[in-house]
Parts: sequence; C-alpha cells; structure tokens
Amino acid sequence: MRMLEIHLEVNDLDIAEKFYQALLPYQRISRWDDGSAVAFVLNDGTAFGLWKKGKLGLFGGQGAKHLHYAFQIEREEIDSFRNKLHNLGVDVIEHTWPSGDMSLYFFDPDGHQGEFMTKDWLKPFS
Repeated sequence: MRMLEIHLEVNDLDIAEKFYQALLPYQRISRWDDGSAVAFVLNDGTAFGLWKKGKLGLFGGQGAKHLHYAFQIEREEIDSFRNKLHNLGVDVIEHTWPSGDMSLYFFDPDGHQGEFMTKDWLKPFS
C-alpha cells in the first residue's frame, strides 16, 4: 500500500500551480476540465492535488484547508530544495533531528506547512 493522492484547498489555483510546478519533481500535471483543480503526478505515482477553494469532490469531499505534509528526500537534495524555496521567495526553517536527519519547513502561498525531510520512516526514529 502507498499514499495514492492528497489534495489541498487553495485560494488561487494559478498561483498555487506555479509555486508547486517550480518546487516539485513530477511526471505530469492533470487538470480538471472545469478548471477547478490540478494534480501533480509525482515520480512515485502519488497525486498531489490542488483544489480551488469551495470545490467539492465526490460525496462532498473537500481539499484540506490547512495541512502539514512532508516529502522524503535524500540528504544530497537538501541544498537543491533549499535553493528552490529561496528562489520562490519562501522563508525556510531548518531543523536537525537528534538522529542527524534534516528537515526544511516552509509555508506555501495558502499557509499549508510543507516539509522536505531526509528521514526514512521505515527505519527507527530517534
């Protein structure tokens, strides 16, 4: 099993799409025909979706109004993601865990808290 998709609610779909397009590695972007949402299909096949504020999915589902999410990255990628965030004008909060793993915390244009983390959750957490 793996996470298949997750969706964030955003105020301005164009701004959010440009932000994540510059930040995330993806295979393709899927757009809803009615212009209400986009999904970045990441390299592992997970869909990271952006829904316009007020959009309802099947059975009344909604995108998250505020969410913390984290992407696992390799230690060698820390500088690359830090630079991407700085180039987007985003403040980065760096954290080193007792294990020596590192995290880069940031907020997207809609206030969602993102994180790039070198920790592998399949290994013991310290």
